[in-house]
Amino acid sequence: MKLVFFAVLFLSSSLVAFTQGTSRRISDKLQIIKLSKEVYVHVSEGSNGMVIVRGGEGAIVSTPPTDEATVSLMQWVQDSLQARIVACIIDSWHPDNMEGLDVVHRQGIKSYANDLTRTMAAEKGLPVPGVGFSGEMELAIGGKKLVLQYFGPAHTSDGISVWIPDEKILFGGNAVRNMNGWVGNVGDANIGQWSQTIQKVKSEFGSAAVVVPGHGNLGGPELLDFTFGLYQACAGKGVSDRKVVKRAPISRDFGRIQISAERDSVAGNAACFFGATVIVDKGDQYLVIESPLAGYHPDSKSVESVSGRLRIMNKSDGSVLPEMDILYKGNTVSLRDDAVGMTVIVRELAR
Repeated sequence: MKLVFFAVLFLSSSLVAFTQGTSRRISDKLQIIKLSKEVYVHVSEGSNGMVIVRGGEGAIVSTPPTDEATVSLMQWVQDSLQARIVACIIDSWHPDNMEGLDVVHRQGIKSYANDLTRTMAAEKGLPVPGVGFSGEMELAIGGKKLVLQYFGPAHTSDGISVWIPDEKILFGGNAVRNMNGWVGNVGDANIGQWSQTIQKVKSEFGSAAVVVPGHGNLGGPELLDFTFGLYQACAGKGVSDRKVVKRAPISRDFGRIQISAERDSVAGNAACFFGATVIVDKGDQYLVIESPLAGYHPDSKSVESVSGRLRIMNKSDGSVLPEMDILYKGNTVSLRDDAVGMTVIVRELAR
């Protein structure tokens, strides 16, 4: 009898402790933040997603970036929240949003995504979400409405927002930046239209009480304002008329990365290039960086540069994508062995 009493007491105290605004670590790679009685944020390896549970039904927005964490999340929803998962919403094709989709499908759970996401997933050999939509779609979870909506290109060309009307909670995904000041990964971005897309999101969901970005701390509508301001300087603009560092005679071949420079210097296992032009093979495109100082790190297959110009050019005709012709301060390009191919992290856009 005493064992039963203490077990009940422990369970009750655990449930009470997990109140609104608090967080709990479910496993080494998975943290849960409670936003309300029915809405939670899941965090894994710095990536955010959501869980909505209503009337015994559950929905996952954006899978964790590993199968292991996705399994842990599904078990937690089923066991701790006593909910049957009826939907998995994929907000963009990047692996940090859909890496666990194959695990979800093996459980027979329906998945939903923008038609653009489904197309890109198929082209890149990734699991394809089962149900697609164009523009806007409404789902009912436990009889309550959930809105999925596409506003335009930003971090990727396909990313969507997820809106919970009665709670005024917005999941903005990777299109919404947290306020750490970094521009972030722009390897598949449309910087020229990013601010315009965010303005549309704010026009529709500016009354949000909580805004959940794809990475980092949660906030309110100020995150939309911050994101808008971050990319507004590049809206509809290129920098093709600005002078940049010219090509130089020194040339180094690192496979997918080609570097030419005025001079170079070797420091340990890394090489530094002065007056550098870096060309990175991006499938049907080239990423071109021109910088006064760039460093190549063979172990991580990455290039760091202090400042300069970054462009993405079509291989077929050499034309520059106007949405990706920017001046920056602080940039790291890293090759990856997955569908993304590379990450292009920018610290700050030059004004």
